[in-house]
Amino acid sequence: MSLVFVCLSIPILIFILLYNYHQTSAAIISNLHEQVATARLASVENAQNLINPVATTLRLLAGAAASDPALFRTEQSRELLYRALTSAEQIDAVYVSLEDGYHRVVTRVDADRRRSDPKIPQAANWHSSYIDDFSAGKNRRRHRTFFDTWPHVVGAYDVETAVDIRVLPHYKAAKATGSLAVTEPSINPDTGYPVLFLGFPIVHNDKFVGFAGANITLDLLSRFLDRHRASPHSTTTIVERGGAIIAYPDSARQVQNIAGKLAVARVADIADDDLREAYRRRTQMMGDNFLFRSALTGKELSASFDRFPEGFPRPWETVILTPTDDFVGALKAVNRQIVVVIIVLTALELVLIYGFSKRISRPIESVSNQLKAMETFSFENSPGRESRTSVREIAELQDTVGRVRASLRSFARYAPEEIVREVAASGQETILSANRREVTALSCDLRGFTNAAEKLAPEEVVTVLNDHFETLSGLIARHGGYVVDFLGDGLFAVFGAPEAAAEHAGRAVACAIEMQLAREAHNREYFAKGWPPLEMGIGVNTGMAVVGNMGSNRRIKYGVVGHPVNLAARIESFTVGGQVLVSDSTREVLAEQLVADGPLEAEAKGVSTPIRMWMVRRLEGGSPLELPSPVSDLVALPSAMDVSLRPLRGKQIGADVYQAEIVKLGASGAELRTGCPMAIFDAVQVILPLQAGLVATFDSKVIAVTEQAAGRRTAFVRFGGLGWDARAQLEALSRVGNAGATFIPVR
Repeated sequence: MSLVFVCLSIPILIFILLYNYHQTSAAIISNLHEQVATARLASVENAQNLINPVATTLRLLAGAAASDPALFRTEQSRELLYRALTSAEQIDAVYVSLEDGYHRVVTRVDADRRRSDPKIPQAANWHSSYIDDFSAGKNRRRHRTFFDTWPHVVGAYDVETAVDIRVLPHYKAAKATGSLAVTEPSINPDTGYPVLFLGFPIVHNDKFVGFAGANITLDLLSRFLDRHRASPHSTTTIVERGGAIIAYPDSARQVQNIAGKLAVARVADIADDDLREAYRRRTQMMGDNFLFRSALTGKELSASFDRFPEGFPRPWETVILTPTDDFVGALKAVNRQIVVVIIVLTALELVLIYGFSKRISRPIESVSNQLKAMETFSFENSPGRESRTSVREIAELQDTVGRVRASLRSFARYAPEEIVREVAASGQETILSANRREVTALSCDLRGFTNAAEKLAPEEVVTVLNDHFETLSGLIARHGGYVVDFLGDGLFAVFGAPEAAAEHAGRAVACAIEMQLAREAHNREYFAKGWPPLEMGIGVNTGMAVVGNMGSNRRIKYGVVGHPVNLAARIESFTVGGQVLVSDSTREVLAEQLVADGPLEAEAKGVSTPIRMWMVRRLEGGSPLELPSPVSDLVALPSAMDVSLRPLRGKQIGADVYQAEIVKLGASGAELRTGCPMAIFDAVQVILPLQAGLVATFDSKVIAVTEQAAGRRTAFVRFGGLGWDARAQLEALSRVGNAGATFIPVR
């Protein structure tokens, strides 16, 4: 048995390698054919979309001319031609020509046309002209008019002409066939680019009187072929069945200079050796699909020829050349490496296998028999006399199998046997997965919503929150973020996951600014609805976090965990309404793009060092975003207003009362001078004087402090949780602006 194992190991490995390569290669080549078919269909569809809309437009023009041939002899008709021209971006010129030589046209004017004729005004973007009929004789002229924006005229001139439109191929074809005519491409003398000519006959009273024509630029089709490839190095060419090149990914090769004259390249002379070789081999009866090697690179190419569907006005076909290495190249390289590894390992294997196979095979057979018995729960039969081995690992395996056998047999007495049998037979387990990635976390929370919610019915609370979250979720999605969870009246989102995003920090900050601006705009709508105003604070932090599917086999959700998430929540806890605070790491990522005040430092629970934060003011970029100060509505009072302050220590209101003077006041907060010891982020109650000995107390948070002389300081505080009535009275009080004013509390 040992000798057989040694002899079979090498052929089996080689067979597995070859079989795997054959099967995988076949699957990949099948994918190649699918990609080629997809590219071919897309190319045909794009070509049809290039011609069909123009053909429809020409039919309409021909119909209009047939019903009233004299219409196009008037200036009013150029508006109709202009609309036809602008109906599709591929139309370069559209015109109506009559049998008596009369011709009217509207064209686009680009830089190439302006260079071709110095008489064309540099500001011109559109051109309209008409040519007198043959009755004008030697005085027959072309009357040209130029426009910058239609129909504003910027220039005009006349020139003698002997042009006879009737000799053009598409005119002759339309007249001969009585249907749509499409010519081979040729070079537009004005632009130097290949164009396609279309014509549709005008029949009046059963008599051919002229045709409606259009020039189509083929550059759009070439650009499409360049963007849509079957593989990174494949080329798709549209050809006039062995003749002119209709479209080619490199449009520069589509035009050739022959004896100083520009011409459309043909299959026989295009500067693409592989394309020419593919056509040569096709003529050797190799069929429409075959493989050949490139004469330039030596790489294998797949050639696929396919004619356009019947009914298409020209005998076009697609030619797709695809390097097979684009699909199987990596597989070949891996297989070559595997062959080398197999040769080396096999040489070592031969020595080791022969020496250990006899000592291993018999104990392993015993273990295998026991494992098979466990799969079928055949515990009745004894495993028999085991052949013990001196190889430590196998001896441990034998002991382990014995213990597992005994454990399974015992476990079957506690659980239904069918369940245990299924687990033992399948051995499969669902595995949850996650990975580490740099992301930007955004945490936001409403300020004072709990108090406001107590005054609303439960249904109103749900309606207000749903409206709030709907707005935020839409903004987060628009900036490429993902809402991880809704936490009461707060929200946690992440940018840079699940889909990785290079600019996740900028997206998060831009989204935070727009969230605050949207919140303020929606508050004005809330007033009309009778809903309380909402204020929101936002914290943003960037760092490495663990992202992925988390939970249990019963319930799985996408989660984001790690210090950056916790820190974003801590930063958010320091914010006031209308404010966005970002961490040092987010500011470093955005660098000069972010304009922010700071740094601001504070200690937080669970964070060993003080947190450095920055208050966002402006985000530079394509569309700069600016966030006003949380106390941007302050009005200077003519005379200071005396108030009292009570600092909050944690969740408790301090017993000490300090005197202060408000020098600026608004509905959002105040600027005051005081001797009360305070620091940024401190919570403090501001007590205003009232009539009849009453007091009005406003919970607020310090957002800026400036130390003055003699223990005095100037501080900016932001009020929180104010309703519409309180805001209105504060605004009125700031407008009254005198120290004797009193505040009437809202009942």
